[in-house]
Amino acid sequence: MASKKPSLIKTQKLNSQSSLDLLRDVSALIGGKNAGAIVDLLIDKKNINEFIIAKKLNLTINQTRNILYKLSDEGLVSSIRKKDKKKGWYTYFWTFNSDKAFLLLEKTLLKDIEQFEHQLKSREVKRFYVCKTCNSELTEEHALLNEFTCPECGEVYELNDNKQSIQEIKNNINRLRKKLDEVISQLGLIDVKKSKKFERDKKKVEKDKVEKRKQAQLLRQKTMKKTKKIKLTKKVSPKKIKKPSLKKKKL
Repeated sequence: MASKKPSLIKTQKLNSQSSLDLLRDVSALIGGKNAGAIVDLLIDKKNINEFIIAKKLNLTINQTRNILYKLSDEGLVSSIRKKDKKKGWYTYFWTFNSDKAFLLLEKTLLKDIEQFEHQLKSREVKRFYVCKTCNSELTEEHALLNEFTCPECGEVYELNDNKQSIQEIKNNINRLRKKLDEVISQLGLIDVKKSKKFERDKKKVEKDKVEKRKQAQLLRQKTMKKTKKIKLTKKVSPKKIKKPSLKKKKL
């Protein structure tokens, strides 16, 4: 019997967990080990009080702010501030910017892949020698300068087999490319969400415009009816007849 395909809910959950891991990694890279936990507190939420964040992380407010400021410098988080009317000081409320985080991670991964590909090319075209006593490695050019003898211990250099190193580099490149594919996928989902939100906002704006036009039209109609009624009233109402004065004329 063929195995059942995973349900859509499970697939989404796996993708969500994978994206969270990526966001934690890039946050920890920028803000330190405690920064990864901030992702769990802020993801899919808006304007979280910094004192609540500090309490959840079991850190002082200054330690928490230092982490948040580092993330803010790279655009991973943004904040608004509100003034306490009683105490007079400002409190910051923080939001995590997933799109900026994924863009930074994409840039970092591309750079790392490029470096590994450069190493791979070097390993494939060059020969390397090692001193097994000192556990050091150098290129053939540098080994030749030292007459293939280690200046530290006097041992003769041995030609290193690049096969293992090449395989390790290829594994690293494949691992990073998988991460990059996931990042690009998440950026695509974010773009779709933004596009849908833009369309919703656009429809709402158009709906509001139509509603305002209807209200303005109704107001004009009411005004016109009122004006017309006033004119009709003036036409129908009889003219006032001046009554003769009863005062006696002075002789």
